[in-house]
Amino acid sequence: MNSIIKLPGFEDVTITKMEEVEERLRIHFELPCTVHTCPRCSCPTVKVHDYRIQKIKHLKVFER
Repeated sequence: MNSIIKLPGFEDVTITKMEEVEERLRIHFELPCTVHTCPRCSCPTVKVHDYRIQKIKHLKVFER
């Protein structure tokens, strides 16, 4: 069963996992691949230099 969840400000992301840990809601998501400008040559590119996991704190979703 696939369900679509709309969160304000996160309309274009793909939610990969949701879990409740110690009274907190963890939402794992991926951003879509977009074209960026290379800082060296100013050419458009879709290459990714680095991936990282980032925590967003103090997000009031469902008052959690």
